[in-house]
Amino acid sequence: MGAGDSSDAFKDADIDSQYSAIVLKRGDGLPDRSISNERRIHRQILSAVQMHGNNPLFFRVNIPSAIDHLPPQSDKWKTILPRLLTEFVACEALVSERILPMPRETRRLLVQRFWNGDIDSVVNDKRNEHCLVRPYLGRRRQGARQSRLQSISLRNYPLYADQIEELGLPIDEIDANDVEFVLARPLTSLTTGILGSHAMWLLDFDYCKELDMNETGVKVAVQRFWRNDPFYPNPNCKCPEDERLWALFKDRFLGSSRAILEGECEAIRELPELLMARIVETIGVYYKGS
Repeated sequence: MGAGDSSDAFKDADIDSQYSAIVLKRGDGLPDRSISNERRIHRQILSAVQMHGNNPLFFRVNIPSAIDHLPPQSDKWKTILPRLLTEFVACEALVSERILPMPRETRRLLVQRFWNGDIDSVVNDKRNEHCLVRPYLGRRRQGARQSRLQSISLRNYPLYADQIEELGLPIDEIDANDVEFVLARPLTSLTTGILGSHAMWLLDFDYCKELDMNETGVKVAVQRFWRNDPFYPNPNCKCPEDERLWALFKDRFLGSSRAILEGECEAIRELPELLMARIVETIGVYYKGS
């Protein structure tokens, strides 16, 4: 179904490709990101969401359910391996809820609006059935309004701030290193609009680590903010729309932080304000991958 820097993901091939409910993610054993770490962080995030999810201050973000952890010695590999490519062997893996892709009509809309090539060839490409949309609130396109590339992939399709506006969509204790936000089908119908029913999902926690709740942790969080993909609004505002979006993001972040940290000491309660200030102070200092 997909491959990343340190893992491969597979859906259940015996279930309709659009509605398979689970996904298997196998790791490649790289030292700085691992399936074991992802499992631990995943459970920690799920616990935090369950603890605070009913607070009306918080925007609803879906987290895939963690279903099972498979060590290399698990007997379950006996039934799994025959269904994978022949070169795969038993390893550490996670079984989790699958984030269902955008439907065909949404894929067609994206191609019609933002590409000038053969629409049907892209929409009918089986590889593009796994369409998740990455909302890049912190970046705008430069130059041509339609892609002039010879081909286009709808897997992890980047949707930039100006495209989100063009479509009329509302854009109003973990370091979050290399996590991804995507728009995909919702568990229940949460948001509708030109893309149809969709919801925000958060995934990929294998790079994450615990964050120290002090100024050292703030420094790490600032680096993570700038070095991740531009999911967050950018304080280096180039237009009034970006200024408004950054102000909205900052106010919502600080309000949510006050609610979450209400029972903590004053030094910890002051960290969110410090983080926002340090992000602004470090404009142009850090870049993705640096």
